Amino acid sequence: MKKLDKKFRTIQNINNFFFTKKRINMKDTILIVGSPRSGTTLLMEIFSTLPKYFSSFEPLNPIWYPESFEAGFRSRTYLKSECNWPEGEEYLRKIFTGQIANLPIRDNPISDLLQGFSFKNFINYMFSTNLIVKSINMNRMLPWIVKCFQLKGVFFIIRHPCAVIASQLKTGFCGYRSEFPPYSDIFPTKKNMLDEISEINHFDSNLLRKLRNIEKKEEILAVTWCLDNCILLAQPKPYPWKLVIYEKLIQEGEKEIKSLFDNINEKDIPKSAFDRLKKPSVTTMSEDQKFIKKPDLQLSKWKEYLSEEQIKRILKIVSDFLK
Repeated sequence: MKKLDKKFRTIQNINNFFFTKKRINMKDTILIVGSPRSGTTLLMEIFSTLPKYFSSFEPLNPIWYPESFEAGFRSRTYLKSECNWPEGEEYLRKIFTGQIANLPIRDNPISDLLQGFSFKNFINYMFSTNLIVKSINMNRMLPWIVKCFQLKGVFFIIRHPCAVIASQLKTGFCGYRSEFPPYSDIFPTKKNMLDEISEINHFDSNLLRKLRNIEKKEEILAVTWCLDNCILLAQPKPYPWKLVIYEKLIQEGEKEIKSLFDNINEKDIPKSAFDRLKKPSVTTMSEDQKFIKKPDLQLSKWKEYLSEEQIKRILKIVSDFLK
């Protein structure tokens, strides 16, 4: 383990040495946020087709960015828009300007770095001067982020809760990690959810009373989905970010992609941006890749994975939050 840690840190140090030589203007940075398994990687890959853009993948994941937890971030940090947090602001400033740009290495540096590799991506990486930041852990602080930073574009993607939760149950990945090394993947508990709700202090006592009775995994994940998404949907309109609906992106691909690029005043859309919808993203499970060219099946596959009772429990919790 120590050998791997040393190799990991050496690679990251070399990467940061070269990457931080680039001059990245924060006003050209694109930010993508969304719940785990909601389509953030697909959105990142669509924008990555822009010339001279490269991606910063999950800068609040302590496996790749231990600096994030050292700065005080956690798996689901909630911040009010008026919050004053200089340490957090300084860390994200470094992320949005490419001063910290670690590589997503988990186990094997070679296989991890070659996943999704293409010559075009490598050229973009070497010569890019603009940045795309993609995160599944920034939803609950997004109002604070848009107040603190002036970015080129901010995109919040949302997907049907049953689809998100089915994928989280299948993969075992729901975006929570232990607070201390080795920062293992963990499944959130009911206590985690109740603590997070109390911290947000935005919900009435009737909702809290109902949620104290939840026990099932899908119920806990439904609460995390609601906390990730309902807070942002309840913000005053017009939103200071672009709301992207995953299902609409899949069904109306060309029209939606044009809308995405129009939001950041990019008129010349690369053809490869449209092609991304026909290819599995690097985080698509192998068993699900067969659905990529069949949008209707892709959007409904969760119905085969979840039972009717699970679906009812999930939608009941979402309904309780929206009342």
